[in-house]
Amino acid sequence: MKVSIRPSRVTLMIGSASAALMLGFASTAHAQASGDAASTQASDTAADDTGNDIVVRGFRASVFESIAAKRESPIIVDVVSAEDIAGLPDVSIAEAIARLPGVTSQRGGGQASAINIRGLNQDLVSASLNGREQVATSGLRTIEFDQYPSELLTQAAVYKSPMASLIEGGIAGKVELKTARPLDMTENFQGSLNIRGSYNDRASQQPDAHEFGYRVSASIQAKLIEDKLGVALGYARLVQPNVATRLSAYDYVLTGASGGNATDIDGNGVRDAISYGLELNQFGGTETRDGVLGVIQFEPNPGTRFMLDGYWSRFNSDVRRRGVRFSGAQNGDTDIGTLTDPVVVNDAIVGGHWQSGNGVNFESINQDESDRDRLYTIGGNFQQDFGDAVTLNLDASYSTANSYFQNSGINVFPYVSDGAGGYVQATSVPGALQFDYQLNGLNVPDLNFDWDFTDPELNRFQGYFIVPQEDNDQMWAYAGDLTWRVDGSFIKSIEVGARYSTRRADRTVTAFNQFGIAAPVALPDGLYERAGFKGDYAAHGWPDFLSVDIDGILDQFVGPDRPVRQDWPGFGWTYDQSFTIREKVWAGYGQLNFDTVAGGLNFSGNLGLRAVHTDQNSTSSLAVPGSGTDRYISTIGDKYWTFLPSANFILDLSAHDRLRMSFSRQMSRARFFDLRNSISFGLTNIGAGQYQPRGGGGNPMLRPYIAKQWDFGYEHYFGTTGLFQAGVFYKWLESFVANGTIYDFDYRGSGLTYPTLPTDAPPGSTALDTGWLNAPINGKGGDVYGLEVQFTKTFPSLPVPFDGLGVIVNYAYTESSLQVESPDSGRIFKLPLIGLSKHVFNPTVFYEKGGFAGRVGVRYRSGYVASHFGFGEKVTGNAPETVVDAQLSYAFPKSSALDGLTLYLQGNNLTDASTRAYWGQEAQTNLLQQFGRVFYAGATIKF
Repeated sequence: MKVSIRPSRVTLMIGSASAALMLGFASTAHAQASGDAASTQASDTAADDTGNDIVVRGFRASVFESIAAKRESPIIVDVVSAEDIAGLPDVSIAEAIARLPGVTSQRGGGQASAINIRGLNQDLVSASLNGREQVATSGLRTIEFDQYPSELLTQAAVYKSPMASLIEGGIAGKVELKTARPLDMTENFQGSLNIRGSYNDRASQQPDAHEFGYRVSASIQAKLIEDKLGVALGYARLVQPNVATRLSAYDYVLTGASGGNATDIDGNGVRDAISYGLELNQFGGTETRDGVLGVIQFEPNPGTRFMLDGYWSRFNSDVRRRGVRFSGAQNGDTDIGTLTDPVVVNDAIVGGHWQSGNGVNFESINQDESDRDRLYTIGGNFQQDFGDAVTLNLDASYSTANSYFQNSGINVFPYVSDGAGGYVQATSVPGALQFDYQLNGLNVPDLNFDWDFTDPELNRFQGYFIVPQEDNDQMWAYAGDLTWRVDGSFIKSIEVGARYSTRRADRTVTAFNQFGIAAPVALPDGLYERAGFKGDYAAHGWPDFLSVDIDGILDQFVGPDRPVRQDWPGFGWTYDQSFTIREKVWAGYGQLNFDTVAGGLNFSGNLGLRAVHTDQNSTSSLAVPGSGTDRYISTIGDKYWTFLPSANFILDLSAHDRLRMSFSRQMSRARFFDLRNSISFGLTNIGAGQYQPRGGGGNPMLRPYIAKQWDFGYEHYFGTTGLFQAGVFYKWLESFVANGTIYDFDYRGSGLTYPTLPTDAPPGSTALDTGWLNAPINGKGGDVYGLEVQFTKTFPSLPVPFDGLGVIVNYAYTESSLQVESPDSGRIFKLPLIGLSKHVFNPTVFYEKGGFAGRVGVRYRSGYVASHFGFGEKVTGNAPETVVDAQLSYAFPKSSALDGLTLYLQGNNLTDASTRAYWGQEAQTNLLQQFGRVFYAGATIKF
């Protein structure tokens, strides 16, 4: 098969290999992992640099636990662990994970949602809950970790190197989440209640948001029937504002290529580039998340163990997008005066004066972007020991996720009097609309609209859209493992196992009938209010606008009954965007665990091979070419084997020094959207009486991302009070997924219905079986490599009161030979892979003494490339980003009547760090976005 890759949208996104920021009660640990992450227990005692025992609790105990657990790990595993089920203070588990070394997150609504590991984006991160692969509410296979409340989880592990016994997937890494195991408690009963209030200092500027929110959670764990039965129940609720102030400036095209005249303003012989326009947005709304957890453990005897656990969550995000849109800027023409006084920087028009006419357009934005997510998972596990040598493990699970994206809005356009008692759209009247703007690079641009967007008589309701999208993802999985403990001089144990899973993902796009109304109407009183931009944005000319009751307008002018479906006349495109993906996966593995002495040094590790067979296909409703409305059901797929060897080695140089080595081959499956069987094509005359099929869409025969990877690291331990770690990693991408062209795609052999030859085709003409398909394809070659350094140290030997100090400092450097070509600035730019920051630096200073605790952390990442908004998903450069968080707490002592009560005060994003993006050069602004500072105050009671 001949292919050509267009890397303008490589779906392999490289994020920064960042380091940890440790705030809250989450602890970073490198924990024992053998098939799943081992639960670690915080210790109240540790040895200082001189070997003397000291008593520690709280966050310092978590640091000691991290150090001790790292020394015992057979693979590279970072862990966030909680002393109990309510021990993690973060809004979601994503925020806790994002503080681990080499892990970063992407903010959605101001909080962490998606996870990047070692410079690789969320598409290459897999996740499991209690060892079971998780489905996704994203519709893309990507796990949205904000679906998991931190209060209901006791541990989150990040596997950076694989073992054969682990479920395949996750070139970047695997995130393993754990719930409570009540029989592991030392007490017979534990309970906790957590109450916190929140305040967002930007929410008051949004017409649809409130500043205040809250979090509440409650949990209990109990051991019954002489410690044979354990029960855990937990509930967590989050209510908070979802806010953002955003400039979204569209991508660029060369002048004259799409509308206006070609220009060379500075006369340097290079044609200027011009933007399609921009949007000024206020996002506001409320997020509500509810989560419920239940666990039952039963151990009738020491050799028999059973656990049943279930988790349910509901995440409702009621968000409205408001503001003003300026489009058609590329139609600005200096010859006819719709563009005057253009400002040019490096051959790009970044400012000027536009006026209506020739396609230059203004519009008020009122869109409902609400989302309803549901997630449910249940699983049962049975373990049986046969003597001291053999253990059988059986597991079965079911999980399902649903997401419903509202995606509706109304069109409000400016109108002027037509002189005869009616109105005409102002965009068609030359000079009726006037607009000046000057982009200021990474700073707020200067704007001046000569139009009142708050006048309901001149800004009229003209049309609407209702195009919801529903995604469903469900999976059944069954697994069995057998462990044989040999305890020889070299081999310690042998593991074999198998797993079968069947997964189905559906996307359904529907719409309501039509997008227009008979004639534009004035907005009725009571269905709108005046809103606008505040502070620095208003000072730079960002306008006020009308915030319209979307449902109220639709009820009055369209009707309360607005059924959505796919069979409306002229709405066949909803079928084209809908699809079903089915996967059946068989996997088997063998793993040898060893521990011996080589040259007088302890030498341990594991060797293994995992073999994976995949049967995948996609079903879509496709249009019969040339038939108008006729459609047919098409299913296309593929079957293949993947072999994944792994080897992990540990060499103890001394009691304080250790070397680690890991070699492996790993895979990550493509996104559902890339696997879709939504293909449209036609016949193109290539001469000599031949017509070649050419089209575009998804690719149901995509193979996974495949990477060969190795790690090498050195660790030095300062007793139990600190560590120094330095390591390097390298990943060679045998196969990745990128948009490209398959030049010999077999259309006829794939079962697609062929169009008839054109009526003017010469006699004897034929249609070829194979032709071009523009679709996601598998590319080959390219590497990602980096360096990670970590220094963690507490100082118990310092004089009082300085003995409560501690530091955690991480630095990461990441490089890649892979690049992305982007034309979105009007020129072809070669950019680093999406998400890759060369430098990431995260220092944390903490103090803990006498119940008082304080932490300040900084997360810094250098400039990187990301996918942002233009006309569709586009690739842009991002400026460096620094985020500062802090927390204070006080835990009442055991001698107090308030023993068990801890008070908290926390501030996140204290500098209101903005996301700043640009097209090719900083002068061509793409995105400026701020989420606001968030403050929390509350208490946790443990009993």
